[in-house]
Amino acid sequence: MNIQLSTWLQRVAAPALVIAAAALSGCAIAPSTPASLVPATVEAGTRHSQTVSVAVSGVSSHATAQRHLSDDSVAEAIATAIDKNKTFSQVIKGGAGNLRLTVALLTADYPAMGLNFTVKNEMIWELKRADGSTVWKESIRSEGSATTSEAFAGVERIRLAAERAVSNNIAQGLGKIAKLKL
Repeated sequence: MNIQLSTWLQRVAAPALVIAAAALSGCAIAPSTPASLVPATVEAGTRHSQTVSVAVSGVSSHATAQRHLSDDSVAEAIATAIDKNKTFSQVIKGGAGNLRLTVALLTADYPAMGLNFTVKNEMIWELKRADGSTVWKESIRSEGSATTSEAFAGVERIRLAAERAVSNNIAQGLGKIAKLKL
């Protein structure tokens, strides 16, 4: 019986403990980088000659989103996407642009469990002139998904899905701005 128990421990229990330890060590959520939030493409349209400043709110205070996203990382991703796509002539830090773009996270729906995760969010985009008058305001809903084939750990799938939801929201928002006649 001792030989059988020893063989069982070597073949079954030891590898199971190693797998469990590896899974538990990966439970910390790695923060998203602004680069991972920048959309690959934004619908082309008008390239506005004005400068713009960008401010984001609501992300850092959301119970789940704040684990891997921040207002600053989303704002930096929006600014990078604006620069990359030439939506405006320049992004001005500190709110001194000809226009002020504010983006606020209204809702974020994260799955509790599953194999494939889809994160849904809604952000309100508002573009104002320097005098405070509103040029455009719209609520934009987006989603992003991640599968087990992309990431085995659930926390990693959540992060990937959340990044894709934000990236899709940025692409939609800037696509709509590119259609505006300023």
